[in-house]
Amino acid sequence: MNHIDPNKIKITKLISALWFLWALLHIIPGTLSMMSAVAGDITSLEFLFPDTNPKAMTTDYPREVEAILVTFGQHGFNLFWFGLVTLVCSVWIWVKQSGTAMLLAAVVGGLADLGALFAVYMIGRIDIWGLLIFAGTLLAIVLSGWIWTANRKQ
Repeated sequence: MNHIDPNKIKITKLISALWFLWALLHIIPGTLSMMSAVAGDITSLEFLFPDTNPKAMTTDYPREVEAILVTFGQHGFNLFWFGLVTLVCSVWIWVKQSGTAMLLAAVVGGLADLGALFAVYMIGRIDIWGLLIFAGTLLAIVLSGWIWTANRKQ
């Protein structure tokens, strides 16, 4: 019978908790974005760009508003499924200490955050919160890699 190191289990549970939190922080806004897009509500644009007047945009640029809503809907769907995959992975990591779940969460979550960081950097709106979120994802990926490598050596 294999003896599992209690320290590895603690780290695995920490990894699981990080991915669970990451998942919720993506599922909730993803759901809200999709609901706003389906309802035709463009007011959430003010959250991303506070100096924008959504009512004026709706009046002056109705076709562009449709394009923005489609983009929000797509972005919301991506946030939702990224979060859903990492949520399922976090449960498998907690329950089974699954290396495959750690790898899948690292790939999906890591690439999602890397894409978001790149997109935010491109429009010049990078801030400390974006860097902190990316740092949390990076921590989960590094810990997952460490556990995965340690388990392969046994």
